[in-house]
Amino acid sequence: GMTDAAATAEEQARRLQAESSFTGETFTGVTLTGADLGRKEFTDCVFDHCKLQETDWRGSRLDECKFMGGDLTRLRPRGMRAHAVTFVGCKLMGVEWTDLGQFPQLAFRECVLDFASFVGLSLRRTEFLACKISEANFFDVDLREADFTGSDLGGAIFRGCTFDARTDLSGALGLFLDPAVNHARGAAISLEAAAL
Repeated sequence: GMTDAAATAEEQARRLQAESSFTGETFTGVTLTGADLGRKEFTDCVFDHCKLQETDWRGSRLDECKFMGGDLTRLRPRGMRAHAVTFVGCKLMGVEWTDLGQFPQLAFRECVLDFASFVGLSLRRTEFLACKISEANFFDVDLREADFTGSDLGGAIFRGCTFDARTDLSGALGLFLDPAVNHARGAAISLEAAAL
């Protein structure tokens, strides 16, 4: 027989696909690669070490949710409404963060965001703490008050982005910022990056 944990994860996977509304639930070790998780509501839910690569979240609403230690490579969040959604220690490679619902509130801590695209978004006050964000694209993103402390931005491209005095890029590594194609008003940028 299956272990209780495996049986529980399988039952949770089934429910995630079958049901449309979840509140205060923790999903542990669920594998749902490529699943359609669109048009669902998640409130105060935790996804703990779930494998959700290439899952589609179009039209779903997430409030106060947390993803911990999961593999969310090439997650498809287009059309997802995200309010106070935190990712901790997750793999989020190659995610197109475009056409999210209005005013997304996201936080990333110790995540791998390599090859991500952040396009046309308001990400004011977003935390990107101790993340790996190599070769990512930030195009036309509002990054006022965003915090990149401890993140590796090697090869990341910023174009048409808005920064302000409370954007903290001072603790970021590998940052190359072309002021000619961004709107930076006194952003805190490390001397090394400024020299580049």
